[in-house]
Amino acid sequence: MNSKGNFLSQTDLNSPSKFKKKEYKYIQSLVEFIKEKYGIIFEFDELGELLLSACRVNDFNVTETKKRKLFIRNDNVLKWIDEKLLPNTIIVNIGEEDIVRLLIFCIEITYQMFEGGTKATITQKGFRERRRTFESILIDQFVGKLGEIMVKKFFKEKFFTKIELDWEISTQIEKYRNDIVNADKRVSIKTSPSLTGVWAEAGIGYDYGISVKCSVPQPILLQFFIEVCGFSRLLDFAQVKIPPTDKRFKNYLQEMRTRIKNYKCGEIQTKLKGFINGYFKTSEHKPVKEGKMLPYLGKVRETRYLVPINKLKYTPKDWEIFLKEIGLIKK
Repeated sequence: MNSKGNFLSQTDLNSPSKFKKKEYKYIQSLVEFIKEKYGIIFEFDELGELLLSACRVNDFNVTETKKRKLFIRNDNVLKWIDEKLLPNTIIVNIGEEDIVRLLIFCIEITYQMFEGGTKATITQKGFRERRRTFESILIDQFVGKLGEIMVKKFFKEKFFTKIELDWEISTQIEKYRNDIVNADKRVSIKTSPSLTGVWAEAGIGYDYGISVKCSVPQPILLQFFIEVCGFSRLLDFAQVKIPPTDKRFKNYLQEMRTRIKNYKCGEIQTKLKGFINGYFKTSEHKPVKEGKMLPYLGKVRETRYLVPINKLKYTPKDWEIFLKEIGLIKK
């Protein structure tokens, strides 16, 4: 199971679509390998983009240069999969208690934002103060906090340690709110829906930063309603309201029912993946100043800690040290 010898150009590294196209057969072989050996199913795009992020920063030395050309090293890719990717991968069902709690939390905080009940903004900075829609804010909130749930499950499953998350909707923006409420140190958990990213971050004032990537289906909100029967009830309601003579909309309704036929009402099927990249201690790094240009990120929009993912601590021993230092495991 070797790469076909395709060399990687900077253009390939800059473009997820070009990278996945060039390394299609290799990525697909890795998908099958992981499924057969570990029983874990990755989507092609998931694994391809995670591999790209590793190649971008040469995590685990997954690339090497020969005659001024960059190639993927299969042996080190397998080592990266076995020692870092899979041990730090968490899979949750959207029917789990904390995911349901997350959905309710995100709906409520988004409503409060639109009603002025929080100090959070409904405009998106960096994009000419573009006003965001209700759905876009809700999804941003969902993805942002999903990483915290992944970290919570990770510590529970791997280290039998319980962490408490902050579910309070505040009327004030608190600059250094602790993402792990029962920790003695200030911990920032940052979640990214971009699997190709290479930077972990934390704001000034935090003691630790944890980086998480989450793979979330695009229509996640709709998927919730499909699997808890809400969508079927909507279709039933429409079926009654729209006259049988309206053939066009009757066809639309039939197409929608066909699209969701594989989902049994009340049977939760959708799973979400979280990839815990690792953590860093802010005292061991210097903040990156606003305005600096970073590869695969662009201009830094505010001064904060930014650490390449290949510099993060991620081993079981590292996590035990982390849990001791924040006071969740006795030293």
